[in-house]
Amino acid sequence: MSHSRERHYYDVIRTEWSYVLGFSAALFLLALALPVLGRLAGGRWVPRLSLLAAGGAALGGIANVVEDGLGQSWAFWGFVLSTATIVVALLALTIVVAVSARGRYRVLAIAPGGTLVAIVGFVEVGGVVMLATWVVAAALALLLPARTSPLTAAPA
Repeated sequence: MSHSRERHYYDVIRTEWSYVLGFSAALFLLALALPVLGRLAGGRWVPRLSLLAAGGAALGGIANVVEDGLGQSWAFWGFVLSTATIVVALLALTIVVAVSARGRYRVLAIAPGGTLVAIVGFVEVGGVVMLATWVVAAALALLLPARTSPLTAAPA
């Protein structure tokens, strides 16, 4: 690589490094938040699906740093695998939470559903959409009264 090309390459990495770290940090935060959502919503499948989605998000964060941050193009396939894992797991998680969660915790399906929509549909404002859906789901889970009848309550 010539000196000018090498210099340009390092200038690009240095100027885009904050974007790489910001995007990876968002994926790592998503990886931390999903298992919390899974435990909160409860059920048999929700915690497992949330761990699968969290694993995909963590893999995506690592692949992003390696690919975009360190310039290793082979890590692109890790990012593709992580995106596929996240999309499938979030779709399943949204459906399972909406169907199986009890009472007010069904509104928590907004978080994985909105995250899925943000990842698939919005390139420029995906982070804002994701943040909004998580904040709305958390606020609704805290503010709405529980509407669990004795017939749908979990056995003691």
